[in-house]
Amino acid sequence: MPLQTTLEHAVPLEEVTFVVVDLETTGGSPVDSGITEIGAVTYRGGERLGSFQTLVDPCRPIPPFIAHLTGIDDSLVAGAPLIHEVLPSFVEFARGAVFVAHNARFDYSFLNASLDRLDYEPLPGPIVCTAKLARRVVWPDVPNVRLQTLARYFRTRAEPVHRALADAEACAEVLHGLLEIGGRLGISTLGDLQEACLARGRPHFGKIALADGLPSGPGVYLFRAKDDRVLYVGKSKNVRARVKSYFYGDERKKVQDLLAEVATVDAIATPAGELEALALEARLITRHEPRYNAHGKRWRRYAYLKLDPSEAWPRVKTAHAPPTAGVVSLGPFPNAARARLAKEALEEAFEVRRCTKTMGVGTRFAACALADMGRCLAPCDDRTTPDDYRGLVGRLIASLSAPAELLGTLESRMAALAEAERFEEAALARDRLRALAEALWRTRVDAWLTTERLVLRGPDGERLELRGGTLVRPAEPDAAPIGAPAPRERADELAAVRAWVCRQPVRLEDCDRPLAEAVAGGGELARIRRQLHDASRVRD
Repeated sequence: MPLQTTLEHAVPLEEVTFVVVDLETTGGSPVDSGITEIGAVTYRGGERLGSFQTLVDPCRPIPPFIAHLTGIDDSLVAGAPLIHEVLPSFVEFARGAVFVAHNARFDYSFLNASLDRLDYEPLPGPIVCTAKLARRVVWPDVPNVRLQTLARYFRTRAEPVHRALADAEACAEVLHGLLEIGGRLGISTLGDLQEACLARGRPHFGKIALADGLPSGPGVYLFRAKDDRVLYVGKSKNVRARVKSYFYGDERKKVQDLLAEVATVDAIATPAGELEALALEARLITRHEPRYNAHGKRWRRYAYLKLDPSEAWPRVKTAHAPPTAGVVSLGPFPNAARARLAKEALEEAFEVRRCTKTMGVGTRFAACALADMGRCLAPCDDRTTPDDYRGLVGRLIASLSAPAELLGTLESRMAALAEAERFEEAALARDRLRALAEALWRTRVDAWLTTERLVLRGPDGERLELRGGTLVRPAEPDAAPIGAPAPRERADELAAVRAWVCRQPVRLEDCDRPLAEAVAGGGELARIRRQLHDASRVRD
């Protein structure tokens, strides 16, 4: 008998040895009840290899209703071997085989409880339950999954009669029938069988065959409807296994609705590994906007901060459109709310105007309350000169590249509010500081990633080439660079690259120009990000 101690998922079912077991007991509890009979048969590839059967003296009275059900009474087990005499032979008989039973948890727990009392190692898992498998494979054709019902459905030669060997033989024939049907539904390996037994709900087994032919390596998969619309885009290190898992009974309504619409599944292999899959997934989601991807249209929410130095009296603005040439920008932010927090942080530190009126050099109107509070230079009523105002704007722009003083000012204000027990205002100041600090950090990293040409070596030795932030793929050698700042429709793609590079031990191999930048504010930026992150974890 071949040894299957590793239980490799990829083993074809025709090469797997199964030991199909049935027990008769004095009751339902493995703690308080004893085993009265063990029956087992081994099968491989539909061929019966051997059988095991013995009565067992439970060393306790057998209840009358159990004796009536099974035909096993106290007189029948008198003189039978005790469980400690039987178990060594049974363990040897079952060695290297996958444990199968009907309502398998019952038989499995009884045997393991007895093994534990005798200081034996427990039977190895995982186990195969024919009742669970039947719920996945033959429902709703079969009204229930009782062994007797399934035996009639598959017209087994052995008839279950509540005796261990007969029931084990019937269960083995039921298993053979279930595997035959399961094979047509895509259950072809030991891993497939285990997934089917662990599945919840009523899976869409009829569509498992859609995973046939998909690659078993890393890649991106696309669920398509009958009209070829892309319904969902996902990624995985093992595309075939991941796609098959959807059909094993995910109970979430959204997944069930998705599977009901799926007609075909496509896959694109990503030989460069995880980063290629991440980038391609983001690219395809933006391109197709699948209705079942939660972030399918998220890119439309991205926002930017813009400041146009060519204006007479520049101010910080939020916008969804990417900035044009000559405009100073920050972003993209995940949404307009986050952009507004960063905008308010800049306006807290610099007294630039906040009014939305269009102003020429000579435009004048009544000043607002912010001017009287000293929080705006108020060019609207001649409280400042064009040169002084442009000097302020110049300092704001410079702070985006060297933010140490800016971050220090905002952090001090947050601390002062907390010290004064103005906690709501302090929390708002903290949120503004976090939004700005995260945006400044992303800008620095993106400037490095979006250089004209960047070659990295990944943690598994894979070569990764970026051109303008776009990961170069053999299938798309001419993909347009992303650039900085990233346009909204490419922001998710660049975010995927950024997140992966920042968490992986990559090595720089080549670049078009030295990757260097002013370090001014870098230490403060790192410290504040770490401090705010730690504080957030404590609150959570």
